[in-house]
Amino acid sequence: MSEEKKIRLYLDTSVPSAYYDTSKPVRQLVTQKWFENEALSYELYISVVTAEEIGKIRNEEKKRSVSELTVKFGMEILEFSEKAEELANEYMSRGAIPLSEPQDAYHIAIATVNELDALASWNFRHIVSINPIRKIHEINRKNNYTAIEIGSPAIFGGAKYGNI
Repeated sequence: MSEEKKIRLYLDTSVPSAYYDTSKPVRQLVTQKWFENEALSYELYISVVTAEEIGKIRNEEKKRSVSELTVKFGMEILEFSEKAEELANEYMSRGAIPLSEPQDAYHIAIATVNELDALASWNFRHIVSINPIRKIHEINRKNNYTAIEIGSPAIFGGAKYGNI
């Protein structure tokens, strides 16, 4: 019997950062438990955009810890291609993601053009929200991309560790 194929899951910066974010203790606990118990059942991806955002963390200890977490879990780093930039620009120009949040659009576009199955984020304002998700799916269909599942770590197994 063949082994079930793992879901290919993109993590935006909010997920590994939440592992060390003491300002939101329940989210931190859910994230830590998710990494300890669920993460290995996924193929995990980040991007050069994620790496750049991690590099901008002011607290040096947190920056080092978040970076080490991405290595510990073997997250593959995806490039920011011209196709992803074009798609991200369309997300913003069509109102799926605000123009003020290009990194959010970049994360989704990178995951989409690399044909990943899903994207996890703790960003409930611009990413994990019904209106942006609907618009993203519409834009992706128009551009012949498959729909990407978008949700918080809770829908990827984290709900059993707490409720945000």
